[in-house]
Amino acid sequence: PDIIHALHALKGGIPAMEIAEQFAVPFVATITGTDLNIDLLQSENPQITKVFDKAAKLITYSELSKDRLLSRLPFLSGKVSVIRPSVDIGKPKGKRILPAGLNFLLPSGIRNVKDPSFAIKPLETLKKEFPAINLTIVGPVLDDMLWKNLSNAIKGKDWISYMKVSHDEIPDIYYSADVILNTSISEGLSNAILEAMSLGKAVLASDCVGNRSVISDGIDGLLYRHGDGEDFVHKAKSLILDLYLRKRLGKVAKEKVEKEYSLGAEIDSHLRFYREVLEG
Repeated sequence: PDIIHALHALKGGIPAMEIAEQFAVPFVATITGTDLNIDLLQSENPQITKVFDKAAKLITYSELSKDRLLSRLPFLSGKVSVIRPSVDIGKPKGKRILPAGLNFLLPSGIRNVKDPSFAIKPLETLKKEFPAINLTIVGPVLDDMLWKNLSNAIKGKDWISYMKVSHDEIPDIYYSADVILNTSISEGLSNAILEAMSLGKAVLASDCVGNRSVISDGIDGLLYRHGDGEDFVHKAKSLILDLYLRKRLGKVAKEKVEKEYSLGAEIDSHLRFYREVLEG
């Protein structure tokens, strides 16, 4: 190889650093939300700091993430570039997957940082006023204990379901939903949010740094204060009551993704980035 590129500074960066040393080539790393919001907070993890030091260059998904990284590790100034990710989910076939009613969809891996059970209680409150509400959770189980707790939380609630879907069903499951949720404690930049926006769907997401970097609250999606059930209920209720609001948010979101998160732009940005590293 001429260059090694790691996704995730800790989990990908350490083996990338070793391979780069073996072949005497430079390596780079894309910084994720887990890097910024979890691994870096663990007593300045010496392994991740070593990766940052040895890497030729680093990539973040947004200016907000870059600022967060440099506020903690200012010695990286001049080493960090921003490359926005693209999304290409494919077109829905028009197949209805979710049940009749008003469907909230949470596309999320089952792990702590995604806080997949958060929406259950506030939506249960809204269910009393709006009986047609459904909640569907889709995503891989990555934490068995959390999955056990989530299973217990939804047991007996026939309006909540967990579904395993194949990759080619993803566009249609978004298509079947009315509101897409993101309840994460932290994000780098959520691919699920970009997918939903690319299909013109209204998104209600937690107000974490990664989500703020892609959603402008009230313009192309709605943000609620993470952990604040009342704020979630208020925002979710506005989406339930106002079909025009859902359509307006979805329309602006789709236009934003088409303009700012295109595949061509991502490819061109990476090629320029690699050339800079190799020339340096």
